[in-house]
Amino acid sequence: MIKRLVTTILFLEIVLNFYKISFALEIASPSAVVISSLTGRILYNHNAFEQRKMASLTKMMTAIILCETCDMNEPIQINKDACYIGGSEAGIVPNTTVTAKNLLYGMLLPSGNDCALAIGYHIGGTIENFASLMNKKAIQLGLNDTHFDNPHGLDSDTHYSSAYSMAIITKHAISFPQIREAISTPTTVVDFGSFTKQLNNTNRLLKTYPKTIGGKTGYTDGANRCLINVAKDNDLELISVVLGSENTDMRFNDSKDILEYCFENYKLRDLSNFLNIYINIPVNKGNIDNLLLSYKDEKKEALTDNEYDQIYVKTDFPQEINPPKAKGDYLGKYSLLIGNEEIYSKTFFYEEDIQKLNMIDYFTKIIKDMFKETQKI
Repeated sequence: MIKRLVTTILFLEIVLNFYKISFALEIASPSAVVISSLTGRILYNHNAFEQRKMASLTKMMTAIILCETCDMNEPIQINKDACYIGGSEAGIVPNTTVTAKNLLYGMLLPSGNDCALAIGYHIGGTIENFASLMNKKAIQLGLNDTHFDNPHGLDSDTHYSSAYSMAIITKHAISFPQIREAISTPTTVVDFGSFTKQLNNTNRLLKTYPKTIGGKTGYTDGANRCLINVAKDNDLELISVVLGSENTDMRFNDSKDILEYCFENYKLRDLSNFLNIYINIPVNKGNIDNLLLSYKDEKKEALTDNEYDQIYVKTDFPQEINPPKAKGDYLGKYSLLIGNEEIYSKTFFYEEDIQKLNMIDYFTKIIKDMFKETQKI
């Protein structure tokens, strides 16, 4: 009887855990992703590569261009065309001067379209030129599914991205301390030149989800509700992106659910024990007998327990080297994989020329080797 009761309890625990995980995965938003902020590895994917409008999440790229171009104390003259654009505004006024930092906060906390436009005019001269800078940066980040028309995110047929690409943009954005600090600020007072104003962060999870570091909200009729959220639990920092949610509660709840799912199932694992590499390759009739290669590396990755147990090493090195080989030529590759997913790779190149022995060198080598053998005897 006791044995049957224990078995029943264990079965119910398995079922409950299954439904807990399933619930975390069955979100209502049409597109979402969670990545590791350390490496960019995808931990959760729900139509993550689907192209969609992304509304004010756009401003994360605008913030990147600002931080790459301007000092935060740089004064920026407010272009009259930046004001009264519509949608969410911080309330800046024409012909005033505002620092880059205060425009950054006005853009990221209350999602001021006017602040984004002021930045665009200041850096690009025109919005078209600034959008070109944004698109160039997207290409540098390896994003081929993203195109920007403006710095604020108001709807346009050719203004789009994907949940995954917005996560990668965010990964780069939070490498700037100024952006990380801004998106983590719940409320602050800034000087907008002719007046001061209290700015409140529109990311509700800063107050309701303790693991939240910061993020960015977005909404337009075309994009619906969108959300970037950066969260951390112990040493694992994650970035979630949700696009196209039908209402405000959905975007916040879905973001929290997928982050919690990942925190429950993933740990930041040290892979250094796999990365102590020693290679000894014989050289056929070359100026050296063997090519010795010793290499150590460090890497951490977000993995489940099961994934960690499935890691295997794949090497692509020749069994024998046939000279000549020039410095800089491809030598081989060392990889760590889980199934078909490559979680680490290092490509090696010849660090020096390896010459093929001519006949004189070859016979000289034979004589030297014979002399060495005689000396041993």
